[in-house]
Amino acid sequence: MRAAVLYEFGAPLHIQEVETDPPGRDEVLVRYLASGICHSDWHMVQGIHPAPLPAIFGHEGAGIVEQVGADVAHLAPGDHVVVTWLPYCGHCRFCASGRPNLCTELGWSDAGTMADGSIRFHREGQRIHHNTASSFAERAVIPAQTAIRVAPDLPLRELALLGCAVTTGVGAVLNTARVRPGESVAVVGCGGVGLNIIQGAAIAGAHPIIAIDRVAEKLDLARSLGATHGVNAADQDVESGVERICPGGTEYTFEALGTPATIELAARLTARGGTTVLVGMAPPRAQVHLDALSLTVQEKTIRGSWYGSCRPLVDIPALVELYRAGKLRLDPLISVTCGLDEINEAFARMDRGEGARTVILYG
Repeated sequence: MRAAVLYEFGAPLHIQEVETDPPGRDEVLVRYLASGICHSDWHMVQGIHPAPLPAIFGHEGAGIVEQVGADVAHLAPGDHVVVTWLPYCGHCRFCASGRPNLCTELGWSDAGTMADGSIRFHREGQRIHHNTASSFAERAVIPAQTAIRVAPDLPLRELALLGCAVTTGVGAVLNTARVRPGESVAVVGCGGVGLNIIQGAAIAGAHPIIAIDRVAEKLDLARSLGATHGVNAADQDVESGVERICPGGTEYTFEALGTPATIELAARLTARGGTTVLVGMAPPRAQVHLDALSLTVQEKTIRGSWYGSCRPLVDIPALVELYRAGKLRLDPLISVTCGLDEINEAFARMDRGEGARTVILYG
């Protein structure tokens, strides 16, 4: 099968034929039909969040199961699945308490292998590392627990986005922050994740919902997905703009870019007694400067949200039902579709800040 393989950080991906071993006992082989391209993938390609190389990245996919391992009972060949990117052990204290996104037993995944330490991808005798989902490939062997079955009548082109952007954004609102109807929300950064934070806020009944970005087209899309107001950081002072809409700041401010400057801005936008939720992926060792006294005397909270505090077996089916009901919109999130051969051009568009989500379609 063909895959986009990265051999050197900061270099283009190579589209190559790659050999794939059969799945192990607790694994499945998935033929991908669609894969979103996430900003986290770009960080990995650039080496900001490094991983073992060579590797096949991609973590936002959907496809059809072609083969299952001997111990896999919940899936069968022909099943349509959304693939999540974060496996979990099921027995550490976080998994046992219903927080599998914080599983502590995933060193094998960070090492770019399967759970038994082995690798299923090869090219001319060279081992090629996994990135859990490895959806920048026509086929991939993945942990069976990361494949969530969905009804075959649903479009996998759109459902692929449930693998990361939608789950992360909507989950940050509904699971991490638990925003209630009528509470105010601001979202700093309206890319793929930020737009889904806005959708989550709308589903939660928040008001107002203030979208903040530097690109007018993204603010227009944010309004179409539930934002009640937009603040263009390219032509106005963000703090003044938010103050006019929501005097005193917002009860919840979500940061979806992961830069020190926008994290500090999000904290300043948060109202007395409010919560700043950090969703964007900051570079390793990034430092931020905060007004410590205001955190104390105004009882502000700053907290992280990792993968939307996701419980895959619960949250993916719930998001599918929201999509069926028309409360969660997926098609508007897809700005461009392309083939695997165009992946480097897709990353270039992302780096320029163009569009919301590019989705690779496989034949």
